Amino acid sequence: MSDIVNVGICTVDAIGQTIDDYPVPGGLRLFDQLTLTTGGNAMNCTIGLRKMGIPCDVIVKVGQDALGDFVVSEANRYGAGTQGIIRTNAIHTPYTFVCVLTGGQRSFFHTMGSNGTLCYDDIDMDIVRTAKFCFVTGTMVMETLDGQQTGRLLKEAQDAGVKTLLDTVYLDAAPVELWHKNIDPVLPVLDYFIPSQPEAKAITGLNDPSDMAKAFQSRGCKNVVIKLDTAGAFCRDADGQESTVPAYQITNVVDTTGAGDSWCAGFLAGLRDGLAIDEAALLGNAVAAHCIQAPGASTGIAPIEEIRAFQKATPLRA
Repeated sequence: MSDIVNVGICTVDAIGQTIDDYPVPGGLRLFDQLTLTTGGNAMNCTIGLRKMGIPCDVIVKVGQDALGDFVVSEANRYGAGTQGIIRTNAIHTPYTFVCVLTGGQRSFFHTMGSNGTLCYDDIDMDIVRTAKFCFVTGTMVMETLDGQQTGRLLKEAQDAGVKTLLDTVYLDAAPVELWHKNIDPVLPVLDYFIPSQPEAKAITGLNDPSDMAKAFQSRGCKNVVIKLDTAGAFCRDADGQESTVPAYQITNVVDTTGAGDSWCAGFLAGLRDGLAIDEAALLGNAVAAHCIQAPGASTGIAPIEEIRAFQKATPLRA
């Protein structure tokens, strides 16, 4: 068992290239290649941490099927703790078919599968209670675990002295009532809430990061970091100290897939090493900068020593 445990969603992504149109019923189209990878917030963050050299455990739910075997084998291949992975015969492993068009744009076909049935009773709480950080990621697409059950999980973690974190998935069409149903029960048991700016706006209806963070803290959350994409990250700690941490200057942006999950991996690594919230966010920015310079959610992530060297050598955006 490790200092960090990631709890949340996973998927198997089958990426087909190149697919510019779809066959009529009964028709056939050929495409060039198929790449099979794991995805989903919890798996992306876990693999990112392991590529940095940071030990961690992952708790996800997959089917007793070939795709579930693939998820487990990939987690093992990267050296993650897999004791907490749940296998079920009741439903299939989450799966996404990604169609890549000639210009690089992507279309998606997704089946939620076991992500929607992951629940509190599935989770090995011994793994959670013995960690130092418990990160729940994928809120808004975990139909059973979201809301009250996540609140119960994180309260028990806090009661055991574990620092708690949560990130969400941006559902642009989700009504505000659903955001509040899933987020409000969790805020009082959160040490760190780390949404993106669009997610924070969807929950609060506000535009200014400082006002968003204050709103979350008024509902019980201790520390808030709002990811600002190319503008970096806004931090407000439990004492009300605010800072905006800039992104790094890079020009070779190849693929932004997994950038947010990579940021979370860097932030967790910083907290584990005892960094202050703004320094941990800066490390998150550095890991995300590595991610977006290579195709895929974790291909570009380097060992932590290389990322530290990158931080010393690379200027920040103005």
